[in-house]
Amino acid sequence: MFCPNCKKEILLIMEYKNIELDFCSNCLGIWLDAEELQWILEAEFDEHTIFTKSNAKETKKKCPRCRTNMNKFSLFQDETILCDTCPNNHGFWFDRGELEILIQTLPKFSGTHSFLHWLTDVFQYPHEK
Repeated sequence: MFCPNCKKEILLIMEYKNIELDFCSNCLGIWLDAEELQWILEAEFDEHTIFTKSNAKETKKKCPRCRTNMNKFSLFQDETILCDTCPNNHGFWFDRGELEILIQTLPKFSGTHSFLHWLTDVFQYPHEK
């Protein structure tokens, strides 16, 4: 699969608790297949209910699975936190740092702390305070 952001970079696979996450080594964006966010956080919720369709003027990105233009969504109507979702429900694309912000904003689930710790270590984000 190719990076929706860089377009020519091939997404690499890394594993978190037997869940394969796809990421771009160039821009550090992360692709999550449908339901992977639930598995990571060890919770059950409808992933689409946490996002609101956005009118942001960002360039459309293509789904790395089906190459269809993805839709822009914001987190809880906060236009500063955007992600891209495949209209065919293949998954979600998060630019660098967006997944970390999303997880810090969501209610705390049993897998939240360990994933945030892993994410900050792997991508060398500043550790949470």
